[in-house]
Order: sequence, then structure tokens, then C-alpha cells
Amino acid sequence: MIFNRFTRECRRCVEAAVDEARMLGHDSVGDEDLLLGILSADEGIGAEALSASGVTLDAARQESEAMLSEALSSVGVSLEEVRREVGKTFDMRIPRGRRVPFSPRAKNALERALREAVRFRNGHIGTEHVLLGILRNEDGTAVRMLAHMGVSSEALEDLLCEAR
Repeated sequence: MIFNRFTRECRRCVEAAVDEARMLGHDSVGDEDLLLGILSADEGIGAEALSASGVTLDAARQESEAMLSEALSSVGVSLEEVRREVGKTFDMRIPRGRRVPFSPRAKNALERALREAVRFRNGHIGTEHVLLGILRNEDGTAVRMLAHMGVSSEALEDLLCEAR
């Protein structure tokens, strides 16, 4: 299985991605949750490259929230209005006991991470490979989040390649 090749840091980032998805109420772990997981675990070359690019966990969470709010408003739903009306009972978090599967996009990013590790002739998969796997999906939510934060995929890839 692919997870056997993950470094300790990479395992932590994937676990953190599941926690982020659960906290945000996502019905599956998406590529944006993988990005948040790298930032949340704050370990490894992937986290270092994001930090060097000025990407913080708080800013990425805010961008994820803004994108959700924008998507809902495009279909006539105001997230802020829902929160205001429901009040403190509004909790999007997924309970601990419920399984949160990986979305096709997140699975694809992890498969691409394996390909990146092979391309660099690494016997392990690190956070840098997961980040490269995320960046390979130009239409992904995580790539759009980064672009909204002023970070280009190309610049991040350059940083990752330099760190190798």
C-alpha cells in the first residue's frame, strides 16, 4: 500500500488533513484538506516551501472558508446568514466516530505524490511529494486557494525542487 512509503511527517500531514476535513464539516478529504494538513502538521519540505511562500494555516483556512461562502452564494445561500440564524447550534464538524473518505481529487494527489517520489528516485513519500501531487491538478481547489493567496504553482514547485 502507498501509505507504507510515507515518511513520519507525511503521515502526520495526512492525519491532519483528515482532522481538517472533519473540523470543516467536509464529507470527504479533498485536495484543499491535504494542503491544510501539510500546513497544520507544519513539518517537512512541503510545509517549509509553503511557509517560505508566505502561506499560513490561518490564511489558508480563511481562503477555504471564503471559497465555500462564494460557492454557496452562487446558488443563493448565504453562509453568514445561515450562521446568524442558527446561532451557536450551527456546527459543521463531523463527529469523531464517522469515517471521512478521501475524495477522488485527494486520491489522485496522493497517487501523483508516489509518481513524484519515483521521478526524484526517492524511496519514500514526503510532504514535498504530496504538495507536488496537489499542484499537478491545475483545476484543484487547493491550487485555486493558493492562487487567490497570490502563490503560483510554478513558484512553489521551484522552491520544492531547490529544497531537494
